[in-house]
Amino acid sequence: MSTLMHFEGGNALAPHQIHALLPKLQAINPKITAVHARHVHWVAADQALAAGEVDKLAALLNYGDAYEGPADGGLIVVAPRLGTLSPWASKATDIAHNCGLHIRRVERVTEFRLVLKGSLLDKVTGAPELSEAQWQACAALVHDRMTESVLARRQDAALLFQEKQA
Repeated sequence: MSTLMHFEGGNALAPHQIHALLPKLQAINPKITAVHARHVHWVAADQALAAGEVDKLAALLNYGDAYEGPADGGLIVVAPRLGTLSPWASKATDIAHNCGLHIRRVERVTEFRLVLKGSLLDKVTGAPELSEAQWQACAALVHDRMTESVLARRQDAALLFQEKQA
C-alpha cells in the first residue's frame, strides 16, 4: 500500500521574477493583477510514516521565505516532466534517506496563482476566470516544455509517482 503526502513550501518567485513575468501575463489577459508562486513537496512512501517522521520530513522541507500569496485564484501547477525523475527529487530523496526517513521519493512542484481583477458581473457569476486558451498561454510562460509538465489541478501531481508497468 502506497502513501502520498504533500507539504506546502515557501515562495518560488523572487520579486524581480514577478516584476518580469507580470507584464507578460497581463498581455495575455489584462485583468491579471498579480502572480504568486510557491513550492509544494509531494512525498511517496510505501507505508504511513510515524508522527515523528512526518514532523522530521516537514522540517526538512521547510526552507526559504514563507509563502504569503493567496490560496485561491487561477492555478497553474508546474511539475517535473511526467515519467522522469528530476535531479532535485533524486538529491532530496537521498537527503531524506540520510536523515533516516523511509520514503520512496520526494518531488517538488510549483503552484502559480494568478489573481484577476473582477467586475460587477463576476461578483454575480463567481470569480473571474481565464479562458482555456489564456490558461494555456499563461502556462507556456511559466514552464519549460522540455523538462516540465503543466497540470491543471493540485491533485494531478500524483501522476509523478505512477510507474510504468513493464
